Amino acid sequence: MEEHEKIKKIVSIHARFNKFDMSKKFGCLYIVSTPIGNLDDITLRAIETLHKVDICACEDTRKSKILFNKYSIKTKLTSYHKFSEKSKSLDLIQKLKDGLNIALISDAGTPLVSDPGKYLVSEAIANDIFISPIPGATSVIAALCVSGFDIEKFSFYGFFPRKSKEQKKMIEKLVIADNVSVFFESGKRLEKLLDFFSNSLCIDRKIFIAREMTKIHETFYRGTIDEVQRNILKSSHGLKGEFVIVLNSSVKVTEDQLSDEEARVMKILSENLDPKLAIKIGSKLLNKSRNQTAFTISIEARRGVTTGISAKDRYTTIKTAIKKMLKKKK
Repeated sequence: MEEHEKIKKIVSIHARFNKFDMSKKFGCLYIVSTPIGNLDDITLRAIETLHKVDICACEDTRKSKILFNKYSIKTKLTSYHKFSEKSKSLDLIQKLKDGLNIALISDAGTPLVSDPGKYLVSEAIANDIFISPIPGATSVIAALCVSGFDIEKFSFYGFFPRKSKEQKKMIEKLVIADNVSVFFESGKRLEKLLDFFSNSLCIDRKIFIAREMTKIHETFYRGTIDEVQRNILKSSHGLKGEFVIVLNSSVKVTEDQLSDEEARVMKILSENLDPKLAIKIGSKLLNKSRNQTAFTISIEARRGVTTGISAKDRYTTIKTAIKKMLKKKK
């Protein structure tokens, strides 16, 4: 109780200098970040905002009540999830027009990051309603900071695609990615995703997986894809919980690193330059899976183009790369 009273006093003092501007025609929409696990990971400004708004829209009222009870927040909660997003947004926009201040929170972390809220924010902008972000915890940045990778550049993709066609497009991006890639995944689908990575990417590709960050059973896994997969499956916690996956950038392969065996494969492939056929032949000659071959890494990393190029352009790019590498190898 002492902790709660202390927080109340701090919030009260802070509120004197951060009062809502009630002179505005419409209410204000606050996008409030909440803890990703440990309930202590919340800012004073977030607590203050949740105390002062008229309504708080949340994904699951039961989960949000746990946070609200901890900080003695009495604000009315209203359900706002992906199945009711469109219809509920119209109702909330009308309340904002009537002058009410509304906060949007997710079950954990920052709203709109793989969570509902895009439609509400878009409608608020269209209706000239002021939107104020209340920053705080986000699992993406938290995982990146402890990954040990170069995170000067990174791409966040949310949850890994479910459809086969979209998965193939994503893998083509990841094969040649020159920056770190971040994904969310549930425990139920993690093993399948790691199998997919293992069969599609270089066997030496580094990966970092954070499980249940900031919670009691927080666990980190580091190593190659195969190493991490083995460690997760043999751990006592296994595939339970929520996971953030950080995939390191692709291995940079130079012409000077081309082995004699790879050079031999390249020579053969110079006569069979259709990309699909080239990968098929390369995997057989190197006695590895199609996507794990050194050939795949070499060709995909060197083509320096996106997956959307024409077959003719891809043919020319691969042909030029092969000739250049064979010339250097002599």
